[in-house]
Amino acid sequence: MATSIWNVSAKTPFKISFIFLILMTAPLVAEKYAGEFMYLGVGARPLALGGAYTASDGDIFSTYYNPAGLTSLTGYQAAFMHSETFGSLLNHDYIAIAKSQFNGVAAVSMYRLGGGGILVTEEHLGIFRVKKEASHADYVFSFAYGHKQTPRLDWGATAKIIYRKIVDVSAQGIGLDAGLRYRLRDDLTAALVMQDLTGTILSYSNDNKEIVNPTMKMGLGFSRSLGDFRGTVLGDADIRFEGRVSSAQFSQSWISADTHVGFEVGYKGVASVRIGSDIGNLTTGIGIKFSRYRVDLALLDHSDLDTSYRGTLVVEW
Repeated sequence: MATSIWNVSAKTPFKISFIFLILMTAPLVAEKYAGEFMYLGVGARPLALGGAYTASDGDIFSTYYNPAGLTSLTGYQAAFMHSETFGSLLNHDYIAIAKSQFNGVAAVSMYRLGGGGILVTEEHLGIFRVKKEASHADYVFSFAYGHKQTPRLDWGATAKIIYRKIVDVSAQGIGLDAGLRYRLRDDLTAALVMQDLTGTILSYSNDNKEIVNPTMKMGLGFSRSLGDFRGTVLGDADIRFEGRVSSAQFSQSWISADTHVGFEVGYKGVASVRIGSDIGNLTTGIGIKFSRYRVDLALLDHSDLDTSYRGTLVVEW
C-alpha cells in the first residue's frame, strides 16, 4: 500500500500544481526554492509599489523589507493584514508592532501563509482513495531592530523563527536578515539588504533538511515635493546565487535577478495613489490616512494565477 499527497480541485488544477511546486516546497525538492513561502511580501503599500521598499522612508513593514527603515518611526506603530490569495487558495496574514526604544526602534511581527484542501490518498490494488483531508501552514516570527548610526546612515537586523507544518511533516528554522540605508542626498536614498544572511536551515521531522540560501536586495529611492503633492519613485533588485535560469527575469550562470519598481503620488500626506511592477506583474493601489489610522489597498496582477487583493490597517500612537 502506498500513500501520496495531492491538492486537488476540478476547477483549478494548474493553480494548485503551481503553488505546490513554488510555495509549498517539500523537503526533497531542490533547495533553490526552499524559502519561497517567505517571498510573497507584506503590506498593501509596499505591494502596490511592486515590492520595491528597501529604500523607502520606512514604516512598520520595514521589519520585512529592510529593518534599517524602522528608524523613520516615532512612538508606537502597529499593522494588520489579511488576504486570501491566488483565488482564495491561500490565507496570508501579517501582524506587527513597533516602538521607539533602546536608542532605535524595535519591532515584533508574525507572518503566516496557509490553507487547506490537501487530500491525502492511499493506493490499494491499483485503486486510489481519499484517506483524509489535511492542511498546511508556514509561520515566521520576527524580532527586528533599526538604529540611526549617523544622520545619513541607518542599519538594522531581523532575527526570524520559522515553523512549517505540511500534512504530517513539520519543520523549524532560525534565520537572520540585515540591512543598510544611506541618504546620498536629501531626496535620494540607497539601500542594501541581505536576507537569510548566513543561510537558514530548516530541519524537518522526517530527518530531512533544507537550506534557504541568502538573497541580496539592492534598492534606490527618490522623493520630491511640489506644493501639496509628493512623488516617490522606488526600485529594487533581488539577486540570488542559486542558478535560477528559467524562473528569474535575468540570469547569468548561477546568478539571477528579479526587479521591483514602484511610483507613488501623495497629497498632503492624507491620500496616495500607487502603481508598480512586481517581477513584471502590474500592481496598483491607494492609501488614505485619517487621524492615527492609515488604510491601504493593493491589487496584484499575475500572469498565471488569479488577481490578488491586499488590505492593511496601520495605527500610530
